This record gives sequence, C-alpha cells and structure tokens, in this order.
Amino acid sequence: MCTYDKIPSLVSLIVPKEYRLLVDEYHNLLKIYSYRKEAVEGVLEHFNEFKSYCFMSATPIAMDFKPDALKDVEEYIADWEHIEPLMILPYQTNKPYNLAANLIETYRRQGYIERGELKSYEAYFFINSVTDIKKILEHTHLTNDDCRIICADEAKNRETLGEYRISSSTDAPKKFNFITSKSFEGVDFYSETGICYVVSNIYNEHTLLSVDMDIPQIAGRIRNTNNPFRNLVVHIFNTRPSDYYSDYEKAKKEIEEELEYAKERVTAYNQLSKGARKQQKSDLSKSSFLKYDEKNDKFIVNDMVAKVALYNYRLMDSIYCSQKDLVVEYERVGMLHSKVEWVQLDNNFIKSASKKPTFLETFLLYADMRYCLDIEAKQSIEKEYPFIKEALYKLEVEQVKKLRSMKAVKAALEALKKENVCADSDIGQQLKSLLTVGTFMPSKELKAIAQQFGMKKSTDLKKMG
Repeated sequence: MCTYDKIPSLVSLIVPKEYRLLVDEYHNLLKIYSYRKEAVEGVLEHFNEFKSYCFMSATPIAMDFKPDALKDVEEYIADWEHIEPLMILPYQTNKPYNLAANLIETYRRQGYIERGELKSYEAYFFINSVTDIKKILEHTHLTNDDCRIICADEAKNRETLGEYRISSSTDAPKKFNFITSKSFEGVDFYSETGICYVVSNIYNEHTLLSVDMDIPQIAGRIRNTNNPFRNLVVHIFNTRPSDYYSDYEKAKKEIEEELEYAKERVTAYNQLSKGARKQQKSDLSKSSFLKYDEKNDKFIVNDMVAKVALYNYRLMDSIYCSQKDLVVEYERVGMLHSKVEWVQLDNNFIKSASKKPTFLETFLLYADMRYCLDIEAKQSIEKEYPFIKEALYKLEVEQVKKLRSMKAVKAALEALKKENVCADSDIGQQLKSLLTVGTFMPSKELKAIAQQFGMKKSTDLKKMG
C-alpha cells in the first residue's frame, strides 16, 4: 500500500507484472492535479506496467474530464438494487456566510433547528476555506467550547485561526463542526441529529464543490443510521452576475482546439533534427498543454491541463450560474453517473431558520428567559444587544413592546439617563443649601436630611457629591 506519489518508487523496487494495482478514489486524479501534478502523472505513467489494474470510485470522473491515459480502460458500473434517496436542498443567497451565521444563531437561541416535527441539535458545516471559517467564528462569537474545526494541522492554518484550536475527526462532536476538504472523504462522523451544510462562495473557488464528486462524498459522512437527517445535504451557495460567463459547449470547443494545436506542434517537433529541436524547445516549453520528456528529448501532449481547465470552468462559470443550473446538474449526475436518487426539497425550514429575528422577537425571548438556567443562550443575546438587560429592568416588557424597534429602545434608555442626571443635579443644589462643608452636624440631623431625599442612610449623602 502506498500513496499516489510513491508509485514510481514502488515500480523500481518490484516486478510490476507480478502484482495487481488498485487505485482507490481515482476521481482525485483530476481534483488534485493542479497542486499534485507529479503524483498524478506518476500513476498515469506506470499503471499499465502491472499485471492488472483497477481504478475505483463511488464518484467517478465524468467523460468530459477523464484523462486520455484512461480512455481505453473498460468501465464497469455497480448497479445497486436498493438505494437510499439522497435529499439535496439547494439554497441560493447573496451572502452565504451571513446565512450560515444566522443558522448558527438560531441553533444557539433555540437550541435546535426544526424540520417538521424533527429537531437537529448539531450542525456540520463543510467549507473548504480556513480563512472563511474564521470569519464566521468571529462574526458569531463562537468559542472553542462551542465548536470543532477539522482542517490540516499546519502552521498557516494555526496562524489563521489564532485562538481557535484545530481538532481531529475523532474528537468528541460539538454543537458546531467546521470541516475542510481534509475530511470530505474517508472520514466517519457520528451524530444522532446533525445536518450537513455545504457552503459555497463563488468568489472563493476553493469552496466550490462539484456536484458529481464532492457532494455525494460529503452526504455519506454522518454514519448514524438512526439520524433522520443522515441523507440530507443543505447546499448554501451564491452565483455571479450573468455577464461573467459564456456557453460551456463553446468553452469546451475552444479548449479542445487548443489541445489539437498542441498535438500538431508535438508531432512536428518530434520529427525535427537535433539542432532544430534545440531552437524550438524554448518556445514549446511555454505551452501549458505540453510537457517535455527529457529522457527521450521529446514533447508530450499534457491533456490533464486541458481537462482540469475545462472542469474548473464548468464548476465556476456554468454549474454555479444560477439555482436552476445547479439543480439541473444534480439531476444530471443522479441519472447518469452515481445512480443516486436526487430529491429536491421544500426550502421553507431553512428559510425560517436562517431568517434573523427582529429586535422585539429577540427581546421577548430574552424576557422569557429571565429565570432560565441556559446561561449560554442568554449571554449570546447579550453579546448581540449589550443594552438588552438594561432595557428589560429599566423599561420593562410592556414599554419595550410599545417602542418595538431597537432604535426607539436605545433612545428611551438615553432619555432615562438624562432624566436621572438632571434629578441628581437638582438634589445636589438643594443639599448645598442645607449642608456646609467643614461644619459639624449630628448624625441624627444628617439621617433626617437623607430620608428627606429618599435615602436610607446618612452615608448615602456622599454619593451626591
């Protein structure tokens, strides 16, 4: 057993024809090519040296993006008789991270999110950006006790997260779990009520997840069979303005033409004399569709660059074009590839859960919690509205109901402060006429003066200056 990177080294240590090769999760050959080029090319260059080979995945690469090296490999599709329906809720919003923050606030305020009679007490947010996870954490004021962050434990991520700790997928689950691509595959999560939320932002390409490969992998992460939300994925996303993208088929044709031109140039180069090759090498090396084989002094067409470019184009400028396009892609994938039954759901339960409550709704909830022991929920509201406790005890519920808005309540509290300042000032003037600094007065007289102004003790006179 070895990683993709070690295939070339392995071949040099064994007699490949005596072994069979199994490449698991082979869709990663496409997904990781842009940053693990040598590892992928090592697999594609040596796989056919083995006695037999099998490329396996539950989310195979679509025909448009399949590497040319695999085009003649026979494909078998497992046809499962009994399939649990995978329920996808595509939810479009202009601000996906704000919506995620609102969902978090609802979980904290209510303790859960409802879908019909079912309640979810835990949230699993799949966001492939540590930077964006940090923004959500800061906006919602979550602490390490509230959340678990699962990402690569490296210096850059530790610096980005600051005071927030990096957790392991085996750590105890928390109410809020944030997961990057490190654990999109091959990791099991256990939760009896958790919901999977995929959050994609068109302006951060790392967060755009493919419908045919990434989403189905995420959908199977929660393993509890008694979890009523186990096969539900809420996909929160935004789209670009319509003038950002052109037709996918047109883009595909253009990339394929560029690839054909690259093939012509390779054929011509490989037929040149040694001296002519030397002159041409520098120019050909500039093409991203070509790679140089130093051992044989030849250029080879790099179809993987074209496939990755087309794949990224489809992801960024076609699938995430509109909610309609995303839903069409879900249907296409379900019918043609993974054989999963995709079901579009009513989004009302997410709409209501992500709607930010009005100040008055929050205040009335806070008032009901006056004698509640859920300190965390009360503190969460007090963080958002630092003046709400003062409003409850100084203005009381009925007056706040009449005022309704946050602005009106703040104004009323400010007016109350001014009244108190004026009252205090008036009392101070009266006291100056009754008391002389430096003159001795019996405590009985001081107490009588204090009671005259509604004070219990003579020492309270000091507070009036």
